[in-house]
Amino acid sequence: MKHHSQVHLQLSVNSEVPIYQQIKSYIINEIKRGRLLPGAQLPGSRVLAQQLRVNRNTVILAYEHLAAEGWIATQYKSGTRISDTIPQELAPEVAAKPSLDITFRQFDPPQPLPYNNGTFDTVFDDGQPDGRLLPIPELSREIRKIVHQQTSKSHLKNYNERGNEQLLQEINLVLNNDRGLAAVPENICVTHGHQDSLFLVAQTLIFPGDHVAVEHPGYQPAWDAFRLTGAHLHYIPVDEQGIDVDALAVVCQHTSLKAVFITPHHQYPTTTTLPAARRQQLLALSEQYHFMIIEDDYDHNYHFDAQPVLPVAGMPHAGNVVYIGSVAPSIPLSFVYGPAEFIHSLASCQMVVSQQRDRLLEQGMANLMADGEIRRYLQQSHATYKKRLALASGILEVNFAGIGDFTIPKGGLAIWMRLYQPVQVSQLYAAGIYIVNPYSFYAPQYTGQTGLRLGFASLEENAIVKGLDKLAKILQR
Repeated sequence: MKHHSQVHLQLSVNSEVPIYQQIKSYIINEIKRGRLLPGAQLPGSRVLAQQLRVNRNTVILAYEHLAAEGWIATQYKSGTRISDTIPQELAPEVAAKPSLDITFRQFDPPQPLPYNNGTFDTVFDDGQPDGRLLPIPELSREIRKIVHQQTSKSHLKNYNERGNEQLLQEINLVLNNDRGLAAVPENICVTHGHQDSLFLVAQTLIFPGDHVAVEHPGYQPAWDAFRLTGAHLHYIPVDEQGIDVDALAVVCQHTSLKAVFITPHHQYPTTTTLPAARRQQLLALSEQYHFMIIEDDYDHNYHFDAQPVLPVAGMPHAGNVVYIGSVAPSIPLSFVYGPAEFIHSLASCQMVVSQQRDRLLEQGMANLMADGEIRRYLQQSHATYKKRLALASGILEVNFAGIGDFTIPKGGLAIWMRLYQPVQVSQLYAAGIYIVNPYSFYAPQYTGQTGLRLGFASLEENAIVKGLDKLAKILQR
């Protein structure tokens, strides 16, 4: 039997009905309305008698009647509990609760990922890192060390509204040394996850009725964050070089855009890298039409081309850019970089949402970054993922000839495969293969050609070989 904490019973006895009957009726009614669940532990007769200020024998009598009718059960050393199975003839008909007649904002969150139920042999996610490679042992060890240090309290005071001050300094070094930005800590706010960053940027920047341009196909969770603010979305097509800036310019001519959301390093989902000419053109449009560029650099650390590509936020004339990045992939710490006054408001917005920061996690990550542990992890995982990309690309070139075409991405943890024929997702699911639904990258009304985003990083080599071989055979039918 499951353990349940003892329930609290609250009733006022009166003299019109026998007290034992009042206790009995109260407990039955609480069971019927769904408050007292099967297995819930009732107070002992002595305790309940003291609470109600009645004779203990009165409570015992009520419990005896309830047990005789099957509502409760008493076991030695286990106390008195609600019966696990209420007799069918006693089971109440649950009345439908009246619908709420007060208006509220209705949200429809994404459904849980179907592969969570473990029914798939192979999972091609949307490009997630391999959780087995994450520096979780090192991070856990560092957090335990902080907790046991006598100076732990002083460590935990090392923060402001934008996050742990040491972590802000470490992120600042990464932005300046590795990503070409000229940042100061006042330009940075630590957040607890990538989607948190998107949500906070949207809440801080977008007003109801504002117009926001997004890539199409693109990252729908970002679209959802903008929609929650009441924004109107404009879908800008993506080609072999990323977002079509000429098409964006046409929209700018007749619409006052507040922001443009881009993933220029490795476009989501197509993985293409936005070339320098388009980046410069985009910055020029931002200055001309006065809109903010929201740059989502979700997997900057995994660029496999010999020539590194720096963020748009690090280019000249990038004053209208808000930059979102991660401290280490799959660890729930991200950051937002932008103008100091914007970051101040964003940090204040975050404090409204949650004032309970994970200070231990932030301090532990700051220590690992200072010690070079995170850099070593990124270098080692980079080599592993580059090898897995080469393996997956080689199989696709051979096994998927006639099925679709792809370009080996310069970086990122997924491959975009353009299929010659539509794919039946349900057929793949039935065969034990999970892929992200291709239409999840497109606007609701879209019915045209799609592609597959095949995440390879979270799969070991043998799983890549087996999964792609099986996928090819199904698509050839």
